Amino acid sequence: MRAMISLTVTLLMAAPLAALASRAGSQSPASEGAVKPTAELTAPTAAQVAAAKRQGKVKVKLQTTKGVIEMELDAKAAPVTVANFLNLVKAGFYHGMPFHRVEPGFVIQAGDPAQVGRPPVGFTIPDEKSPIKHTKGTIAMARTYRAGQMVPNSGSTQFYITLAGTPHLDRLGFTAFGKVISGMSVVEKIAVGDKITKASVVGKAAGKRR
Repeated sequence: MRAMISLTVTLLMAAPLAALASRAGSQSPASEGAVKPTAELTAPTAAQVAAAKRQGKVKVKLQTTKGVIEMELDAKAAPVTVANFLNLVKAGFYHGMPFHRVEPGFVIQAGDPAQVGRPPVGFTIPDEKSPIKHTKGTIAMARTYRAGQMVPNSGSTQFYITLAGTPHLDRLGFTAFGKVISGMSVVEKIAVGDKITKASVVGKAAGKRR
């Protein structure tokens, strides 16, 4: 496993972290069970960002074809990113969304609208300097990869969950905005094509962990 992680990181650094790049348009099969968002999607408003920041930590549940993943999002650490993610969850954006990339020992990634036959949402959000570190089970935003480099402030809908500690991603400025608090064993079982059957906000994250 140590060798695999080393190889993955080496390859990603050699190809400017292409594994964390958004891949809109690269694949666009219609995903069975995918649900169209219930409202027009836009970048979070200042009021939504402020509301998320006041709420602080919030719990989101991902029901997947492999089981349930519970995540604690920290809006004080990354208010714009969390407000954006909550908007997407509440709109049903992730229902039926497949995990389109799995890098063993590194990350799993989801949120590409092209995977379910939909166009990009048409907006991006700024990178944030989050104090959350990329340890195992960290949730963070993917960015666009273009002309041999990552594009700053290009996060939108795609997110990843780390399968191991990846401190180099802290140095490269990827915005981490939460942690897996239950279901890491499910995360580790995810394969390409497994789906998020439903994503929902289930309240503040201070409750009992299962």
